Amino acid sequence: MSPSVDKDKRAVKLKPRHRGEAEPTEPKTYNLPFDVILEIRKAASIYGSQGRAVQVGSELLVRLPKPIPVPQPDPAQIKRRTYKLSPRTIEVIEQLAETEYGDAGQVLAASMKILKVKKLNSKYLADSER
Repeated sequence: MSPSVDKDKRAVKLKPRHRGEAEPTEPKTYNLPFDVILEIRKAASIYGSQGRAVQVGSELLVRLPKPIPVPQPDPAQIKRRTYKLSPRTIEVIEQLAETEYGDAGQVLAASMKILKVKKLNSKYLADSER
């Protein structure tokens, strides 16, 4: 056997690549309507994880000039759910809950609603930002 064939059969140990320092995630529990929990699970298939879907939705919300209307949930449908989120995402959700939406569950419901919008600029952005 040639040396190259023998080399191919052995497992090569490689060091993992580090692309940068990522923020550590923190677990955070929210009270959410059950249908929002299901929407977050569906969005996870597109965004890679449930935490990432929540992150993208909340970042979109914080950049909108006015809040999106979200219906009040049925209290019987409220469930507790924990997500691993970056500290920035937790801050954004808390800020939106205090200023525009009332509670974190409404913020997450609005973030899932904004992820479903196809033409964001036509419906939710102010005329000056188009």
